[in-house]
Amino acid sequence: MGWDKKLNRESGFTIIELAVVVIILGIIILMATVSYDNSRKVLALRSAVQEVERAINRARSIAGEEGVDVYLQFWNSGGAHPNQYTIYRAYPGGVNERDGDGPTETPFPGSAYVTDGNGHYWFKLAEGAVQVQSGVTLLFRREGSVVRVSTEPAGGPLQVTLVKGDLTATVTCNELGEVI
Repeated sequence: MGWDKKLNRESGFTIIELAVVVIILGIIILMATVSYDNSRKVLALRSAVQEVERAINRARSIAGEEGVDVYLQFWNSGGAHPNQYTIYRAYPGGVNERDGDGPTETPFPGSAYVTDGNGHYWFKLAEGAVQVQSGVTLLFRREGSVVRVSTEPAGGPLQVTLVKGDLTATVTCNELGEVI
């Protein structure tokens, strides 16, 4: 009989042992979930930063190659196009795409955008997953062979700050439109 009791005791787990294993598994799952969530935030923010850098480089390129003023406008959540951005051209002779809110710059491959169906496009940062902290308009203007950048209204920083949850990232360019 002593042998039967010993055999039964060694063939299973106690409630305490099972509870410890469940608690440990719960902690591991919680850490993995938090890590996964942070990784998603970081990846979305990184994607948005790359998108802003591409937009800055594109606006600079348009101003330099086409000889037009280019407005790269970012809206925050309270703007006309919440947490989106677009590129407006202002042609010599007074035609300015901003006047009718009619940006004609087509989307970058793989970018998310909104359109009114009339060839006007507003782009979503990281497919709409990232917010713009405060709206900003960067004005790219060719002066001879150089493109200069300012903000509108004048005097603001040449930067776009992006937010995803509790994380932020800032993309800055210098007065020549080079991302720094």
